[in-house]
Amino acid sequence: MALRWERRLEFALESPRFFDLVRWGIAEPTLNAYLDKEKTRHDFLNNAQFTAKRDEYYPIPQREIDFTKGLYTQNINY
Repeated sequence: MALRWERRLEFALESPRFFDLVRWGIAEPTLNAYLDKEKTRHDFLNNAQFTAKRDEYYPIPQREIDFTKGLYTQNINY
C-alpha cells in the first residue's frame, strides 16, 4: 500500500510509475483527479482528459507493423 501511495504521488508521467498506475488499473481515476486539480491553475489543461485503453500506450510505428506482416496492429484510436 505504501508503494502505491508513493507511486501515485510521484507519477509525473515517468514511465515506470505511470505503468504502475496502468497495471494496477487506477491510471484513469488518478490522472483525471490530478488533471482536475491542475486545471484550476493552468487554463491550457481545460480539455485535458485521460481515457483508459486509449491513452495508456503510444502508437506502434508503421515500420514495426510492416515488419511483422500484420502480426502487430495499431493501438486503439491511433
